[in-house]
Amino acid sequence: MFSTGFRLTSSYDNHDILHSKEINESILNHLFLPHGLSSSADADYLIQLNHKNEYKILECMNEYLQSLDRKNELPILSTVRTCTERWSIIQNTKNCSVPLLQSTIQKLSPGDFLPLYFHAQNAVILMEIDENPLNQSLISSWQALLPTETITSSLEPHLSCFPVPSFRLPDQSQLLSPAHCELLLEFMNNTIEYSKSHKSSYAFDETREVPISHYVCQWWIKQFRGVQIDNQINTFVSFKKKHRDQIRYKNSTFPFRRSGLWMTMKVVFQTILTKRLGKIGTIIYKLLITDFLTYFISTRQKLIRSRISIDVLVHCLRKIVRRLNKIEIWLSSSDSSDMNPWIENIREEIKQKIDQITQLAPDDFSRFFLYLYRSLR
Repeated sequence: MFSTGFRLTSSYDNHDILHSKEINESILNHLFLPHGLSSSADADYLIQLNHKNEYKILECMNEYLQSLDRKNELPILSTVRTCTERWSIIQNTKNCSVPLLQSTIQKLSPGDFLPLYFHAQNAVILMEIDENPLNQSLISSWQALLPTETITSSLEPHLSCFPVPSFRLPDQSQLLSPAHCELLLEFMNNTIEYSKSHKSSYAFDETREVPISHYVCQWWIKQFRGVQIDNQINTFVSFKKKHRDQIRYKNSTFPFRRSGLWMTMKVVFQTILTKRLGKIGTIIYKLLITDFLTYFISTRQKLIRSRISIDVLVHCLRKIVRRLNKIEIWLSSSDSSDMNPWIENIREEIKQKIDQITQLAPDDFSRFFLYLYRSLR
């Protein structure tokens, strides 16, 4: 079902940049959170220099989706692929412009989605062209990452609930306006407000903290003419996302935090799949993400300059197998008969990729160790 070879997409500058050890190690860190991560954002390729390379993780997902065999795939995956392909182009702040945003929004057809993540605002927007009534636009927005104090205040898991409320616009014209697209560019490039810290009698911006998101989450929606809340949200499948964040301060100017774009990608994909498929969409989402994680390890491990250490391999495989076990539990209590062929196929593909990973382990001892681990899972 899947292409086992490594395929490139036109969104990358060149072969060497795509396969550099620095990029791959950084993406792996955000996908799997292995032990021994740096405490500084400056040491991480994706989020250093004000997150200017963070879009690479989205390009990596686009590469994976482009590699899928389209003959036997679920129709909804075409929607996810188109969404990701367009999103990966405009998410790159170095190339994004008002004409590009206008052109991308104008291409949206009924049933299409277009997200945009704003690191500078710690916020996300999702645009959708509704199928019924035809061509009406739906918009929603939410906070991407939780504040540091919330994450570090307790050992309890921190959850965000989805889907968030959607709002309906009469048509696409307001989304296409130059003023609106200029506003989106401003959101992408310039933080409007940080939380305040106090030292002695002075108040100052806490730039090490995530920005305040309410300009996107509240004001952005209210400024549209004729906007109305969409009451259909009550009919959609609800889900929660756990913030598995890593925050390390020490003496760094900017602390390492897990990519907000990666969290956003997972929320967007699960939103699309559950909105179109209902409860079974959650299982399709979990299988898709698990296959992507396995794809990333198996393809990067093949690259000479991107060998992954045995400790990290075991850490990654343990997470992948744990995800598979949870999916098995979900499947045992769900009616997925219509999609069973696709589900069984992708599960088999994931297992084959795990086999490929173990076969490419650095030495005989590592292969034996991983084989033993795999046989006991």
